[in-house]
Amino acid sequence: MTIKGLVVHFRRDLDDHEAERTIDALMMIKGVIKVSAVVASYEDHMNRQRVKRELHDKLLALLDVE
Repeated sequence: MTIKGLVVHFRRDLDDHEAERTIDALMMIKGVIKVSAVVASYEDHMNRQRVKRELHDKLLALLDVE
């Protein structure tokens, strides 16, 4: 198997300083030729809140708490 690239997802959004340091560190890895940042939008925040709410509702239903 040959891999030409990877996708990395972070646990939380990074501020500009953290992102810059992370990009610099990734660029230091042998063979890395490009690192691109993806800017978080309000849709990302809304989707995260929706998922949290759905999980919360499912946990309450599982525990039979109203």
